[in-house]
Amino acid sequence: TMYMYVNIYGTDETRSLEKAEKSKSGETKLNGKEQPKKKGAGVLEGVHLFVKHNYVKGIFAISCLFMIEVTIVDYTMKVLARDHFAGLYPCMQGNSCWNDDESKIGMSADATAAFTTFMGLFGIATNTLSLMLSFFGTSAIIRYLGLRITLLLFPTLCLIVIIVVRFNPTLYVVFAAMMILKATSYALNNPTKEMLYQPTSSAVRYKAKSWIDIFGARGSKAMGSLVTNAFSDSAANLVQNGSLVGMCVASFLIWNARFMGRKFDTYIESGYVVGGEDEDGGGNEGENIQMACAQNEVEDTSCGIYDDLEIRENVSDHSQEIEEEKGHPGGAKVEMV
Repeated sequence: TMYMYVNIYGTDETRSLEKAEKSKSGETKLNGKEQPKKKGAGVLEGVHLFVKHNYVKGIFAISCLFMIEVTIVDYTMKVLARDHFAGLYPCMQGNSCWNDDESKIGMSADATAAFTTFMGLFGIATNTLSLMLSFFGTSAIIRYLGLRITLLLFPTLCLIVIIVVRFNPTLYVVFAAMMILKATSYALNNPTKEMLYQPTSSAVRYKAKSWIDIFGARGSKAMGSLVTNAFSDSAANLVQNGSLVGMCVASFLIWNARFMGRKFDTYIESGYVVGGEDEDGGGNEGENIQMACAQNEVEDTSCGIYDDLEIRENVSDHSQEIEEEKGHPGGAKVEMV
């Protein structure tokens, strides 16, 4: 019974919502015409902007593709660390890592503890280096080299690091390589990619950027995982083939950084806004501003603003008319405007 009563008569909350909707629908009708509804942002609006503008594609490459290299090098470091500590602390018969059928099923407790300590040390070292570079290096490098050269710096470091790992694949060399990659990605790549959004519209900043940060980043890590899974049969195979993929990606990022640096300088100098035509209502706002400026320039309009010289001329002319009327007693009465 209560359910039927609520469906028929509603509640105070539902009735207030209905009144609010009716008032909104009444406001949208002006002179018998309904105002056009604002176009909502679709789920794939970020993909549309990505496909339409090459500049947005370049931002995507700088923001995400380096994660393929980081994923490959990170997995390589973990594989080398596992083999290294498993050799230092082998699994002996009678330990928990020894199976009943006289076979090893994992790392020994000492090897696992050493591996855990190693990864903790890696996290501390990487975050400390990132913090130091962010405090003392990022602004100085961008200010001294400029955005165009700084964009080239990170992919060039990635290429050098991967070449070093390919020809000297030891644990602590890969450890240093991962430190450099992650620290410079936080301190150099992230600030420069954010600066690239300056000559873009709000549609690109909010719609395309969210798609790049969420789906693009996850997709790049998935691509890196596919590479590591394909060559995960041995550490030597992973280093040889994974480094080739990383070198190809780094070479492409160097070319893309040169392209984006030139485009950024061109757009900043010309004032061009990437994606400006995709914003809703942008054209109407510009037309309204131009109409207001035109009305302000026209004389004898209520919205026109007189200069000081025009005000003085109007006052002097009005005072002369009053004096002439006083000089002729039989004349007409003075009208005060």
